[in-house]
Amino acid sequence: MKKQPKYIEVYTDIKKKIANGTYSIGEKLPPGDVLAQKYQASKLTVKKGIDMLVSEGLLHTRSGYGTEVLRTPIDNSKVFGPNEGLFDLVGEEHVTSEIHTFSIELPTNEVAHILDIDPKEYVYNIIRSRFIDAAPYSIEQTFMPLSVIPGLEPKHLKRSVYGYISGELGLEIKSSHIWIKGDTANDFDAEVLSIEPGAFMIEVDKVVSLSSGIPFEYSLSRHLYQDFVFEAVFVEK
Repeated sequence: MKKQPKYIEVYTDIKKKIANGTYSIGEKLPPGDVLAQKYQASKLTVKKGIDMLVSEGLLHTRSGYGTEVLRTPIDNSKVFGPNEGLFDLVGEEHVTSEIHTFSIELPTNEVAHILDIDPKEYVYNIIRSRFIDAAPYSIEQTFMPLSVIPGLEPKHLKRSVYGYISGELGLEIKSSHIWIKGDTANDFDAEVLSIEPGAFMIEVDKVVSLSSGIPFEYSLSRHLYQDFVFEAVFVEK
């Protein structure tokens, strides 16, 4: 089984300790060198995990003071950055995927514009459903340019596409632009996710770019509204 990145381990463990009261609201976390020794990781790796919790509003860091707990996490929230996915968050053993479409085709003008490619440049068109512990989680449609992400195969879709991109292709995933909107379930949504046609859903549209600034993914993920939590924390600096 693929191990989680160490900073995700730090993030997950500290978040769990905040949720169960090991670290209470207002309490300061141990210093970075102590946490680095505890997790057998570098101080930079620990900081990366802590920064994720700061961005979620669970922690607050002040120079010369340390890091304190601001609040407890929302139950069942699934929050991850542009280069993390379900495997990183809940563990590979809990996630399964069903591939409905895997094709290579010319993009629509809209998709070409969003990915900043020529309409004559081929893209992967991928539709897959994701399940967590056998329970329906989402339906995803993803477009990726072949010129940017070569060699993608159906076997990669059963596991982590991001793992293939960063691990096998050696590319660094850097940023994402996300739009969130409400919609109603169509017949395909209803069949795959075991809901009624017309039921309310949440759609997350996302454009993800490499560290070079080149967009490599345009995706539309449709979620059961009961399982979806959107959380934004604005911190004044």
